[in-house]
Amino acid sequence: MKSLKAALFIALFATTGLAQAQLTANVSLDSSRYEQMSMNDLISRANQGSDYAQFYLAKRYQKGMGVTQDSQKAIEWYTRAANQNVTPAQLNLGIMYVRGEGVAVNEQQARLWLERAAKRGDNRASYTLALIDEKQSKLVDAYKWYELSAREGMLNDQVRSKAKSKIGQLALNLSSSDMAGARHESDSWFQSK
Repeated sequence: MKSLKAALFIALFATTGLAQAQLTANVSLDSSRYEQMSMNDLISRANQGSDYAQFYLAKRYQKGMGVTQDSQKAIEWYTRAANQNVTPAQLNLGIMYVRGEGVAVNEQQARLWLERAAKRGDNRASYTLALIDEKQSKLVDAYKWYELSAREGMLNDQVRSKAKSKIGQLALNLSSSDMAGARHESDSWFQSK
């Protein structure tokens, strides 16, 4: 059953653009200096607690950029940055738990990190949660997450557009009371942030 669940999550992200997303939103404007930093300097700053150094170090380990690819080290550094509320670290960490990249597939941990990123306004995270729920035939929950992803002011306009399309598709399979309930849940969830 675990391997079936893992295969489901891998298939989910193999077919979406989210798996290949360059996740740099909500990172300060001086972030490019972290991209240009030597590994020794980046490691030093990350060890000193710099949240963005931790994020970029994790990204390098995840992608194998200037260093041997190491998903477990990426998880470690993303976790440190995510605990300091670096939204793209929370998103990447959630996706890694969904895929089982560097860790065992763990939907509970994936949801925890994705929900944290969604609460900080990253609609890529709420869209990912919607995809998970839709694949599991939790259509009302999926509708709620798509509804959140489609709101004005969310981070990514392309994701907002995709979410609006998905809302239309799901509406064909839901009653008006199901949709109203999902909208109410998304309003309540959004206001609780």
